[in-house]
Amino acid sequence: MYGIVRYSFSIVAAVCVAAFTGKPALGQEGYDAAKGRDLYIAHCSACHQASGEGLPGVFPPLKGSGVVNKDDATKHIHAVLDGMEGARAGGVVYASAMPPFAGMLSDAEIAGIIDYERSAWGNHGNPVTAAQVAAERAAPSELKRISFP
Repeated sequence: MYGIVRYSFSIVAAVCVAAFTGKPALGQEGYDAAKGRDLYIAHCSACHQASGEGLPGVFPPLKGSGVVNKDDATKHIHAVLDGMEGARAGGVVYASAMPPFAGMLSDAEIAGIIDYERSAWGNHGNPVTAAQVAAERAAPSELKRISFP
């Protein structure tokens, strides 16, 4: 009995520490910042640049992006899953097409890229989990044309 109580207390304590320190909670402990960065470099940096600043008038910046920094990551997840074309960011329409990554990357890989983008370059968006990506992947997408404020 003592072992069960002690084990349960350990789990509760770990969740509380995660909540108060900003460290990953249960289900997110597998996030590897270096892997997220490597995936971003391999799949995203050619357009959005290693700096996240994009190319003016060609590819939108992710650094300081309203969608990347928004608490609700739904639009961000769908942008990576479904791709887009004709996005508006900061009043500029970006005609260059972004390819969809749903067919080539796993939920965990997409979550890694998104978490990297949401924490790099001074961004402060909430992290996402592979489970969130899976749920959005399964949901019908109405976000084919996303505007970035």
